[in-house]
Amino acid sequence: MQKISKYGIGSVENALELLLMLSRNESVGVSEVAEAVGIAPSSAHRLLKTLCNCNFAVSAPHRRYTRGPAFFWLGEGSIQTHKTLRRLLGPYLEEITRELGETSHLVVLEGCSIRFLKSVEANRDFKVNSRAGRLYPAHRTSSGKVLLSNFTDSELFDLYSSYNSATSKEVLNNFDQFLKELEKTRRQGFGLNLEESEAGLVSVSACVKTWTGRQIAAFSVSMPTVRLKLSHTEKIGKKMIEFASRAEAALGMSRSAVG
Repeated sequence: MQKISKYGIGSVENALELLLMLSRNESVGVSEVAEAVGIAPSSAHRLLKTLCNCNFAVSAPHRRYTRGPAFFWLGEGSIQTHKTLRRLLGPYLEEITRELGETSHLVVLEGCSIRFLKSVEANRDFKVNSRAGRLYPAHRTSSGKVLLSNFTDSELFDLYSSYNSATSKEVLNNFDQFLKELEKTRRQGFGLNLEESEAGLVSVSACVKTWTGRQIAAFSVSMPTVRLKLSHTEKIGKKMIEFASRAEAALGMSRSAVG
């Protein structure tokens, strides 16, 4: 690609070319970037570090770089986006399950439904099984509630009005109650599902957000109803918020990381 440095945009073209490389490859190295873009290795290194600062790239093992969280901010809902989310946020599920002893999930919003991208099952006989790949009505799940709680009332009404389904009609017919439930979710900072999606199952969720407050996914932990004491829901909720906050900070998505 010819550089038009006369107008001072050669570095922009280099950055765009590098973004295309990252979109096509699982990871890239400094020497590969330098050769492909036609710049010195030192310049390639600076360019990669700049993309890391802007969340378009993250450091990977063996001095390589891979796609960062900004890729799924731009490509929300795509297969590649889901793959990136599983790679960046999936490892936290292992920690959640290990610490809480229950099955954990990574969840995203799809319209007025939620999709489970990944699950890590608890190591016990009586447990909640993996939900990976499955869709559920968002308003009946803890992760759906916490993701939807980031919308304004008018945005929620527009969202559900745009679908002609049994789920959307159910929400719109009880819209005031739905808004009250989401307001409760906002106040406590975590979502709670007490057998609303499945009999005998409860779950608690927290939202992973960018520094601007935009939601991108949710961490959820689910368990049989008999193992959850209602007095413990706030403690579990705070623990889920802690995991979400750690993920935000590690990926440079929190205000403290940006500032």
